[in-house]
Amino acid sequence: MNFADRLIEKITNTSHIVVGIDPNFNLMPTFLIPEPDNSIAITNALFNFSKIVIDSSYDLIPAVKFQSAYFEQFGTLGITALSKSIEYAKNKNILVILDAKRGDIGSTSLAYAKAYLEGKTTLKNGLTITSDMTVDCMTINPFLGEDSLQPFVESAINFNKGIFILVKTSNPGFKLIQDRVFDGKNISQYLAELVNNYSKDSLGKNGYSSIGAVVGATFPSEGNNLRKLMPNAIILAPGVGSQGGTIENFLINFGREIKGVIIPISRAITYTSDLTISLEKYQTIIRKNVENFVSNLEQMKNAEK
Repeated sequence: MNFADRLIEKITNTSHIVVGIDPNFNLMPTFLIPEPDNSIAITNALFNFSKIVIDSSYDLIPAVKFQSAYFEQFGTLGITALSKSIEYAKNKNILVILDAKRGDIGSTSLAYAKAYLEGKTTLKNGLTITSDMTVDCMTINPFLGEDSLQPFVESAINFNKGIFILVKTSNPGFKLIQDRVFDGKNISQYLAELVNNYSKDSLGKNGYSSIGAVVGATFPSEGNNLRKLMPNAIILAPGVGSQGGTIENFLINFGREIKGVIIPISRAITYTSDLTISLEKYQTIIRKNVENFVSNLEQMKNAEK
């Protein structure tokens, strides 16, 4: 089953909300803060944060999205925690998205694809070396061109994985490049057409492709137009919550037909202003936050009918 079909099956049984896991020690409850100069404690704290978030929400969501940079900043300690967290999420039977925004020259992109999508590298002598960082889907930076994208596209199709190609990001500085106009179209529109061309080769039974796109939920006026340019692409729509996007804006972007759209929310779900709370209270807050976003989305969808 291709990634799009697996994701839509999960959405049907849960919701469109994806929980983002972005570990920031400055925002975590104090019981999670590791002791100074204790490398094992740092790895354990990062993993425990992931575990708490997953345990509190896994039955309400189709997937989790790990922001790799928040783990990578701690070097091998963080990478170890990320690997353990990926495995833990898989064991909870939810899909795993890695937000890494990779993209490089063809040979380097192929190495990334082997690490995160294929999960193995076979040497000339026949030796196969496996990766412990394999995920179901990852985000891709397209700005090096088609030769940088092709290894990810091929791996996604051949190994039933998914990719989300950056088309319209949710950050304030997107205009510098993505809104530049050439021959009557802006860069985001060109990228949407590129995604559409790729997506035609990997349609699942639900009519959606494993080659998806990132389209920020913070731009109601353009999201719907971009959607029309790539009707078969799964959309990852970031920006709801701490970045200022709202569920209302999301529905303006995509309307009621959001079968192939997921909304990743991180800080607005996983953090609280009270850093002195207990583990039990923290788990309750995370779960309640997820439930509130799920409920709000369903209520607004139904109100539009």
